[in-house]
Amino acid sequence: MFGIFKKKPRKAQTPLAPKSGSDECATAVRWVAASADRAEFRQRATSAAQSLGAGAIEPLSLAFHSETEPPEELKARFSGLGSWMAVRQFAIFEILYAIGEPSLPVLWRVVLGEYDWTQGNAIEILCRLAADGVQPTVVLDELKKALPNMREEAVYYAAGPLRQHANEDDRMLPIIDELVKLPVFADAWARFKN
Repeated sequence: MFGIFKKKPRKAQTPLAPKSGSDECATAVRWVAASADRAEFRQRATSAAQSLGAGAIEPLSLAFHSETEPPEELKARFSGLGSWMAVRQFAIFEILYAIGEPSLPVLWRVVLGEYDWTQGNAIEILCRLAADGVQPTVVLDELKKALPNMREEAVYYAAGPLRQHANEDDRMLPIIDELVKLPVFADAWARFKN
């Protein structure tokens, strides 16, 4: 009779992916962040994305503001205030870019969330994915709605890297042509003239 008050066993939760735990994600992010140059950075991010898979998206999104100090072996390279956290964030977003379309919900959550310097990174990655053909109409339509309501700093923070990408990849030009129709983006874009 009193068996109804017994605790029922909880169902085991299934992990997002077998190789995408927070330790594996943290190790991958450190490895990408420690890259010596931009080409190596991108190659490592692509490799990390392939290894971790889409199951790493949520753990990666929870790591934007973690690990403020670099590992001992990297302290000399990343000694400036906030430099390690910034390069880790770049690494996380580059991994999300390499994962591709499955990253869109997290990228939108960052863009549409409360102000944070990561918003600029998310805008950049959304534009790069749109240039790659990942939901370009949706990305542009949603950015056109969001950017006028965002803090200028977030838009400026996106414009610099986007200028660099546009200089290297003509596929970015139609994306930029649409965004510069927005005064807030046009102002930010003008600040990063060649």
